Amino acid sequence: MRFLIFLVSIFVLVACASKSQDAVISIYPSVEESTIGAGRSIFITVDDARASAVLGEMGKGGQIHTSQDLAETIGSSLVEAFEKQGFNISSPNDQNASELLVILQKLSYSMDNNTLSTGVETKSSMKVVVEGKGFIRTYNNSEQRTTPFSANADSNNSQLSNTLGSLVEKIINDQELLAALTK
Repeated sequence: MRFLIFLVSIFVLVACASKSQDAVISIYPSVEESTIGAGRSIFITVDDARASAVLGEMGKGGQIHTSQDLAETIGSSLVEAFEKQGFNISSPNDQNASELLVILQKLSYSMDNNTLSTGVETKSSMKVVVEGKGFIRTYNNSEQRTTPFSANADSNNSQLSNTLGSLVEKIINDQELLAALTK
């Protein structure tokens, strides 16, 4: 019994430790190949408009942040997805290309640490504008997970990646956005 109490005490101490994390986010949206783009040229600009790389707090004084270039990460996933849908990804110099502007407005992390479990909520928001086509829309996504004892770097990376990945999927599967790009 003493050993069990000792183990629970260790888990509580580890869960309450103030550590910071540099999150690594990977986005692999699920998109089916199609010809909806019909070879139309688009160029994609992604802007990370968040005020800070800090995503949230992790316990007593610890922060979760990311040092990676999220605009590049999001942009790469969008390029790959729109190419699969039959669009030709072009440069800003292409006069015939439609401009797709994507603005990352929010990516946040909040944690509710209890003795035996940790609740983590992540939220993300992106604004999408198709210049000259009258399309402006804000997409939001959130995810809540409860993990036994304490969240860790792997579970945090997974949840943040999934939150942004799901948001990118909403964008690339939005039929009204696809219609605006193919006008």
